[in-house]
Amino acid sequence: MSIFKRILSSSISHKKVSIRNSLIASTALFSITTSGAFAEIKNYVAVEPLTCDIVKSIALPSDEVKCLVDRKQDVHDLKISPKQARLLKKADKVFTLGKEMTPAMRNWVKKNSTVVLGVSAIDIDDHSDHDDHDDHGHSAKKHDDHDDHDHHDHGGVDPHVWHDPHNIIKMGEVVSKSLKKDVPERKLRKAISKRFKIFDKTLEDLDKWIVKQVSTIPSSNRVIVSRHKAMDYYGDAFGFETISLLDFLGHSSSLRPQNISKVLNELKEENVKVIFKEQEPASKLVNNLSKQSSIPLSSNQIFVDGLMMEGNTITVAVHNTCTIVNELGGSCDETTGFDLASNWESLNQ
Repeated sequence: MSIFKRILSSSISHKKVSIRNSLIASTALFSITTSGAFAEIKNYVAVEPLTCDIVKSIALPSDEVKCLVDRKQDVHDLKISPKQARLLKKADKVFTLGKEMTPAMRNWVKKNSTVVLGVSAIDIDDHSDHDDHDDHGHSAKKHDDHDDHDHHDHGGVDPHVWHDPHNIIKMGEVVSKSLKKDVPERKLRKAISKRFKIFDKTLEDLDKWIVKQVSTIPSSNRVIVSRHKAMDYYGDAFGFETISLLDFLGHSSSLRPQNISKVLNELKEENVKVIFKEQEPASKLVNNLSKQSSIPLSSNQIFVDGLMMEGNTITVAVHNTCTIVNELGGSCDETTGFDLASNWESLNQ
């Protein structure tokens, strides 16, 4: 049974607790306050599901936020349809992670109505407040030596910045600043600021929660091995070495014996405990390497390219963290993680 399903199964009781949470009470108050204000309803389009979740969490409840891409679609492979193009053209503003994550937005990012909140729009967090991660037994690899592989070719820049909660806060700052430009009323700008304050607080709590969960993992086990380079920001933030299999193997359709030997030696040297799968069923690449190395695959997949089919930005962070922590010999507090996801969900109600 997946972590997310176990979390959902206990949702009724935990929601009762969450309702009493002061953050949710505050959110309800802000919604009531803003609903009484008269303002022109804005029409926003958010391209990626993750972007849509972030924008909805900060935008006024009276504004309309449309999600351009379905959660089932890989944004790397997006081809904008005529219907989607019409939505983009009619929007007051378009929010996107940018061309690094969604190549189809290459021409759209140049338009005045487009707001980029991805890797090219923020200063990446330097984790100066995470100094206690330096004793994890491995030197977390930096993300400026990116290789381009497979269909996840990001032009040399890793766009998966949201795996570090502090980067999501910076993405939210871009959104908040942009939204406030659209409303002349001080009362409404203040309401957006209040919503962002809850957004910020929830993510700071998430960051602290992840630090606490990771601390339960034996230091020698803190290595995340997955198919493609997507967890470097997470690794840098929380004290993991990250190994991308495609960095060693190149394109997964050309697995040369010498490359296989190289990656098997690396996995052995790093005392890797588990290989994390990024899809269900696991790709042929990770299946083969698991068999040849005798290193087991993770019981659950990690979601590296955006949101899960259900849940929100916090949900996927909780799922990934609990999957990583539990597989690497730690103990994850799923209940508290779910409460944080409930706090976030209250912003979208």
